[in-house]
Amino acid sequence: MRLFTLLFSLLSFYSAAEQLKVDGFATIGLVITDSDTAGIRQHISQPHATYKSELGFTNSSIGGQIEWQASSATQLVGQVLLKDNEEQNIDNIVQMAFLRHSFNANWQVRLGRTGLDLFMMTEHRDIGYTYTYDHPPTEFYAIVPHQNLDGVDIKYTHPLPHGLFSGKFFAGKSTAPIVSDDSFFWDVELKSLYGLVVEWQSYDWTLRANYTATQSGNENEQQKQLQAALTVVPDSIWPQKASLLDSLNIIGKRFNYSAIGARYDDSDWFWQSEISYIDSNSQVLKALTAGYISAGFYIDNHTFMATFAQAKSNNRTPPRPLISTPDLDLLYNTLIRHTNFYLVDQNTISLTIRSELSHSLALKVQMEHTAVNSLPSAFYLHRNLTSGDFDNSFNTLGISLNWVF
Repeated sequence: MRLFTLLFSLLSFYSAAEQLKVDGFATIGLVITDSDTAGIRQHISQPHATYKSELGFTNSSIGGQIEWQASSATQLVGQVLLKDNEEQNIDNIVQMAFLRHSFNANWQVRLGRTGLDLFMMTEHRDIGYTYTYDHPPTEFYAIVPHQNLDGVDIKYTHPLPHGLFSGKFFAGKSTAPIVSDDSFFWDVELKSLYGLVVEWQSYDWTLRANYTATQSGNENEQQKQLQAALTVVPDSIWPQKASLLDSLNIIGKRFNYSAIGARYDDSDWFWQSEISYIDSNSQVLKALTAGYISAGFYIDNHTFMATFAQAKSNNRTPPRPLISTPDLDLLYNTLIRHTNFYLVDQNTISLTIRSELSHSLALKVQMEHTAVNSLPSAFYLHRNLTSGDFDNSFNTLGISLNWVF
């Protein structure tokens, strides 16, 4: 955060700047579900979830953005957000803090903390008023906890006869928490992170593709403990020990993220879709495919939309040791919580209604039906798993007020 502190300390040197713009945004979100075992949350960094017979407000948030026009070509931009986090500190609250400079109409550079450009809604996913969904599709947007990039991006924009082409290269690092059951917390560091985004926009079309590569920069304490416990188990008792130790050795492992997206909107009806593929040389997440497609139409101040979203990985539950003892059983059950974290296979169908109450206030209602083939899942928090009566199919209602000010 030293870089970002420095960037905003520069504000004092621009007392004669042309313009200071301050905006705010907020969401009050209510969640109701009939799931007793899968606790509903929007992303895997959330420490709280909503279960059956509960009223959940953990999807509520409030934030603000400030933009200082230092000159005709240079701006300083910052965005802060208060939402459901395990730790409320300056690093989690500051979503963006960067210096943006335009060399000419074609070339632009940003330095500092920017949005990690993995998704079509990267730059505004925390501003609920800017999109139709009650929340971005869980199967697609909740997989990667990282929303920010600490580094630099360079963007080239070029007008074409029937649209606008842009290409962006970014590089840096990122840190974001993963929260799971039994108070599991891991502040995941991604190092050597770089990517390329290409996009074409016209009046009613947006087409984009991106590729991102990175390496894991740290491990959590539980992984170290599991490695130490597994090392002393004889190979004859657990023949797969070597591969399991490799799965626990996460530092330096490579992760690649590829995605394509498209949107068409002619002001009468629209559709939007994104598909992603993650692969790595880590056993924790060998390959995962996710995507969604949404279609809807406008009637006066109302928007009606249907969405289908799906995520599926090729992770497999590792075999048990050849013998059973209380210590080995405990080790195995703890181990598969790590190896099976990204063992996901589910889909959701949702219907959304958005109503514009004013030029700055929108009401959204979204009904979802989710079918889950694998629990526990990275997407949720859980309870009552020992009963064996899992909720593999459940419904969720989301109602939210979203405004900008």
